[in-house]
Amino acid sequence: MLERVDRIAQTAPPATLGSLHGALAAAPDPNPIVARARAGAVLADVDFFELLRFFDALAEIGRLAAEGGFRKIPLGRPARELRSLLSGGRTPARAFYLASSFEPALERARGEAAAMQAAFDAARSRLAADVARQLGRETLAEGEFVVMRDTLDAPLPGGLRVLREAPTYLLCELMLDDAALAALAARNAAATAVAEEEEAVRTRLSQAVAGAAEELARATDALGEIDSLAARVHFAQRYAAALPEIGPEGRLTFEDARFLPLEAILRERGHRYATISLQLDRVGVLTGPNMGGKTAALRTCGFVAACVALGVPVPARSASVPLFDEIVWIGLGSGPEDEGLLSAFGREVIELREFFERTAPRPLVLIDEFARTTSPREGRALLVALLEVLQKRGACALAATHLAHVAEVARVGHYAIAGLRELPARDGAEALELDAALERIARVMDYSIARVGESDSPHADALALADVLGLDTELIARARAAL
Repeated sequence: MLERVDRIAQTAPPATLGSLHGALAAAPDPNPIVARARAGAVLADVDFFELLRFFDALAEIGRLAAEGGFRKIPLGRPARELRSLLSGGRTPARAFYLASSFEPALERARGEAAAMQAAFDAARSRLAADVARQLGRETLAEGEFVVMRDTLDAPLPGGLRVLREAPTYLLCELMLDDAALAALAARNAAATAVAEEEEAVRTRLSQAVAGAAEELARATDALGEIDSLAARVHFAQRYAAALPEIGPEGRLTFEDARFLPLEAILRERGHRYATISLQLDRVGVLTGPNMGGKTAALRTCGFVAACVALGVPVPARSASVPLFDEIVWIGLGSGPEDEGLLSAFGREVIELREFFERTAPRPLVLIDEFARTTSPREGRALLVALLEVLQKRGACALAATHLAHVAEVARVGHYAIAGLRELPARDGAEALELDAALERIARVMDYSIARVGESDSPHADALALADVLGLDTELIARARAAL
């Protein structure tokens, strides 16, 4: 999948992908219609119209897919025959009509109905002309009509029924004689015959739809595959994503990777985004200053791994990533606490317990400040034990922490963010606005990650960061004195 996505992304015109996306979004879903047909229901004309729209969408999507380098949409013989059959009902106004060409018997029935209608019209016209002449009129209105009393020199002519009498007028309608009544009965019988023939055609068309159900399902599945593939290709093009290597288990490596949600937030606020590079071998500990990007590094690991698992190229210059069975996040930001029933530490313990119960053979475990809310001594012991167990079970894991000497005691790799190149003090007594403070910090922060010696202690530069973020100057001074 990854190689296919990358190959198409190299050649597919972005405009074609945009048109393909629009055509896929506009394509009707034939599945409910097909399901009713398979259940023996007789479909309505609007259903046949929707199926025609589906076939039209298939043709357009197939054309665009071919331009983009996607595979063809399969359409077996039953579906092709159904498309040809329904095309007989296509109208210039892009609607559907049960044309007489669907069935010779329907054409005969409609011809007979037209003749019976003409015969009835002639019989009624004869009666109407005779009554109009007696009333001194040229024509007689259809349905009910008014005769003013002051226009009558004689009684009403025969053939009229009075519906309502008033002092000045009579509301009347034409009465049919025996010949006209016989013509009316013949017309109604012919109309019933047309309706029966139309229902027979709908039944036959519905059976044809049921017969093509499996082919239509395959075509619909193909549309879903093209939609999914097109989304991956669009992602690869939009974010200049690279084709990753499926690397060995336990080694997660990427260069200049981007965690896209954070990048979008920073760009929206006008801030620079720093890419992240990492070479993680099995289990490691990540240390570094506050606001140095430890959490962002963990999320980037998970994002890169998720991209590969989903068959999506990675937004990075290069990457070598194994296929993980599960990506687990433990610690800061893992989810809401259970409405006060559990503390943050309690929630972390439950999540960790549930992870070990699942026993995924190839997990990626990302641990952000685990046990930060309990005592440092016990929290450090728990984190060391967790890393030792993960190492023993062959997991791939990275833990961000401020606790000292965790990597050394757990005998795992130690990675550190470089941190501040200089101390960013505020210009005066007044605190900077938040965006300005963040920009100043970003200018002097080195977000690069390197593997360091086991004995190196993590540093946080917390007082310098608190100062530039505007914390009370007296408080900062007292903290420096305490150190």
